[in-house]
Amino acid sequence: MMRTFLFVSNEKSVDILVKDLCGSSEYSGDFCVNKELIACEKGESSCSSTVEDRNEFLGRSKRASAKPLLSNEWETYIHHVGQKFDGGAEEFRLKLCKYALEVGFNFLYAGNDKKRVVAICSNKKLEGCSWRVYASRCEATGYFVIRTLNNVHTCVGRIRESKSKMMKSRVVSSLIVDRIRAKPELKPVEIIHEFKDYYGIDISYYHAWFGKELAKLNVHGDESKSFNELVWYADAVKETNPGSLCTLECEAGINRFRRFFVSFGGCIAGFQYCIPLLFVDATFLKSKYKGQLLCASGKNGNQGFYPLAFGVVDSETEENWTWFLQHLASILLPMGRVVTFFSNRNQGLLNAMGFVFPGWPHSYCYYHLKQNLISKYPKSGYGKSLQDRVINLFSRCAYAVTEEEFTVAMEELVIVGSSKVKTFISDLSRDHYANAYFKGMRYGEMANSLAESFNNWVGVFRDLPVLPLIEGIRQKLMVLNSQRLIEAEKWTTILCPEMETRLWENAEAGRTWVVRRSSFTVFEVFADYSVMVDLEQRTCSCRLWQIDGFPCTHAVAAILAKKDSIYDYVECYYRTDFFRKAYESPIFPIPDIGKGLGSNSFAAGVVLPPITKRPAGRPPTKRIKAFGEFKRPLKCSRCSVTGHNRKTCKAVI
Repeated sequence: MMRTFLFVSNEKSVDILVKDLCGSSEYSGDFCVNKELIACEKGESSCSSTVEDRNEFLGRSKRASAKPLLSNEWETYIHHVGQKFDGGAEEFRLKLCKYALEVGFNFLYAGNDKKRVVAICSNKKLEGCSWRVYASRCEATGYFVIRTLNNVHTCVGRIRESKSKMMKSRVVSSLIVDRIRAKPELKPVEIIHEFKDYYGIDISYYHAWFGKELAKLNVHGDESKSFNELVWYADAVKETNPGSLCTLECEAGINRFRRFFVSFGGCIAGFQYCIPLLFVDATFLKSKYKGQLLCASGKNGNQGFYPLAFGVVDSETEENWTWFLQHLASILLPMGRVVTFFSNRNQGLLNAMGFVFPGWPHSYCYYHLKQNLISKYPKSGYGKSLQDRVINLFSRCAYAVTEEEFTVAMEELVIVGSSKVKTFISDLSRDHYANAYFKGMRYGEMANSLAESFNNWVGVFRDLPVLPLIEGIRQKLMVLNSQRLIEAEKWTTILCPEMETRLWENAEAGRTWVVRRSSFTVFEVFADYSVMVDLEQRTCSCRLWQIDGFPCTHAVAAILAKKDSIYDYVECYYRTDFFRKAYESPIFPIPDIGKGLGSNSFAAGVVLPPITKRPAGRPPTKRIKAFGEFKRPLKCSRCSVTGHNRKTCKAVI
């Protein structure tokens, strides 16, 4: 069969590697038996059956069997004269190191350059070991070829050790490059454990860390050159994704990078079918040149985040926020609808918002305001009871639905919190956080949580160079949008599942209430207290319908009493057909197979990286939490136990 295959394939030669089959459990019979008989005839001992008997009866004391390792094949990497290496000297050196690791010896370079490599056993001087290999570059083919090989060691004591001088950072890099491509956030400690489990080799933290850095360089390229590739990327985005807005701005004269903005055409087309909310925030980058990632995320009808635009700038300043918001304005203004913004109280962002979007609703993040207030009442100085009392009263102020409720809660808050609260409130406009005074629609939102969700969602890319960072976000966004569209095609409800569930929960809550009609569209609902519902104006005296933009329990009871369709009173953004339209325009791939080949790829000039000053000490990789801030414990919705989520739950129900 092999001869027929070679004849059809027109092959001239084939390498055949014959291994000893006697040690394999797959093979038995005459071959192994004859080998044992031959050993007996020579006076040698063949005790395989005796060892099997011992292992069967010794229990836990039996001899352990070797675990198959990924490094087992390294023993075949260097085997004959004329062997070719397509990767040149670099590939030959790497395979030579792996071969030495598996066989169990160290070697020294007697000659080492781009055209030739000569290696000898490290025991040559002490024991006169004759092992030697010489390989050089073939000028005709460009391959590296083994010219001479003495593959027999005359030194003693060779054994494969768990630690070896041959395990260098470049060897580590070559073995984890695919892992880094799939999981950029892989930690050096994880690399150390994986090498022990999969290769049976102990490596130092330095070799794991530096090997990871080399692998990142191999996968993502040089960080300084990544900025120049943005010239090609901006053109590629506009070409492959029509309707996209992509801008690269550099310092005039010296062509040094300043900022980059991108919003893909699919996101722009779909945002008009999302709830008119935008959550803006900035997060720091961890790469060599630092910088800030600015983002603007919307909210879809199923209560999920909808990334609209993001940008990379050197720092979070008023100038950069103004530049970012001006690009957002060029997207939002043609849509002809007012959008409510959510943000923290960054001063540069506040000034930029007033300049670019004057009069548009702007809500401060309730969670950040609460943390700022907590910081003024540390437990060590004021006690937990006072801190909890102040926060409770402030929450009542923020959630109060009427001006009277707000005034009562605020007066009590000022009395309890004294001068510190007065100072805090004097610098805080109630129009930007209190339900009773907010001008605009927040659709029940109080915090900038969706922007934080986006920051966590892209967190794995924040330590990458600028181009892999942006491209990584695009790829993840492309997959997310396609998955949501495919999922929405299976929905059979009129509203998105989250809102459908909420609607029917409201309906069930008012089943026992008495509803009396006042006019064609006005009803009085008797619950624990009576409220007035005006279906034409879409208002309820509890004010939750106006605040949430979704029928409250009283409104649902009135609609059912009128025998109207509940869905006619729900905002269109919560409907399944709107959700599908939000994702029907896909984000298209950006192939880089022709990168650098076109006339306009890098001809515009070299884009220099920004100037950054490395701060003293070890670079931080995690955000410093605010005073009193804590992470909400993860709780499983399936078994109600903290520490894991529904997806990873293993509890037996």
